[in-house]
Amino acid sequence: MNEDSHHQAEEVRAAREKILAAAARLFAERGYESTSLAEVARAAKVSKALIFWHFDNKQQLYLSALKKNLEPYHIDREELTGLDAPHQIARLIDSFYEFVNDNVYSVRFFMTLMLRGELPSEESAASTGSTSLQRVNELYRAFRQSFAEIITVGQQQAVFNPSLDPEREAALILVTLVGVLAQQFMLGESPDCSKALIDHYKLVLFQRLRCS
Repeated sequence: MNEDSHHQAEEVRAAREKILAAAARLFAERGYESTSLAEVARAAKVSKALIFWHFDNKQQLYLSALKKNLEPYHIDREELTGLDAPHQIARLIDSFYEFVNDNVYSVRFFMTLMLRGELPSEESAASTGSTSLQRVNELYRAFRQSFAEIITVGQQQAVFNPSLDPEREAALILVTLVGVLAQQFMLGESPDCSKALIDHYKLVLFQRLRCS
């Protein structure tokens, strides 16, 4: 690649990064439906045509911007160090709730696509570069695996009921949390209402998990 071609490639990459940065900020602040591609173009100081040169449509731009935002996110197991099993479960539940609230528009968008049956397959997502779908699935599985591992340790320490299936209990925890948050989105409840419900759920959950 000669110097001119290299410089041109750098400009193309820089323009794409500007578009993604502007889109991520606007989508996070205003949500998917309330953000237009014209507004993204103005914020990025590029033409709308350039957006379509990089991305096929608004949905692909959104998913690509979301992927960029989610890449650095991971479950910090270090913050669980020193806590007993029940407190680890409680902290992980809070972490899941905080993750959803930090990415509230993203979660709402995914749920809308899911309910409409419009989520692309993993193969389709990969072919368009929108692997944020896979990243969300990875995070979901990581939370579930972490819950299962903590429950197993709690059983070994005679803190949790040994007759429970850790994998099943972990899946049930995630389904319940998602249900609470779905209710928040569907009914327009405040995050405080959902947090209060989740805190109540933790009390009920530990009554179930603990040895009698």
